[in-house]
Amino acid sequence: MAGMRVRIESGDGEPAAAEAAGLTGDFADWLTQDREVSRYAAVRRVRGAAPSGAMSGDLVEWINLAVSSGFSTTALVYAHRTFRASLPPRLRSEARLVVEYDGVRVVVEDGTAEDAARVARALAGGQADPAPSPDAPQESPGAGS
Repeated sequence: MAGMRVRIESGDGEPAAAEAAGLTGDFADWLTQDREVSRYAAVRRVRGAAPSGAMSGDLVEWINLAVSSGFSTTALVYAHRTFRASLPPRLRSEARLVVEYDGVRVVVEDGTAEDAARVARALAGGQADPAPSPDAPQESPGAGS
């Protein structure tokens, strides 16, 4: 089984924020209930180290996914999109999915098919294409023919 780490980051990119760490734990629960993900992935929560003087670290910083050959990155990305839609509006727009695998980091915001393809490329080759810029020129379907 291949392994990857995923978490939810707040919109400002601060993964250590308590709210984002709480969302990561909530997303772990969501994934264990999603048959399309949990059938092919073992979900393990990674808790942060306890601050000095504290009893234990309670917040989930990462989710480790050990995935089998039937794993669908599309299912993971769409699970995040559905999870994000279930959040209160003030959190929804800021809850980003971060996937790390073999030193490559992919950030998913909208949960599109292209986001799923970027995650799949990262898992297949250890590389991720950057998210397309909104003002980048679009290729026409027949270009280069």
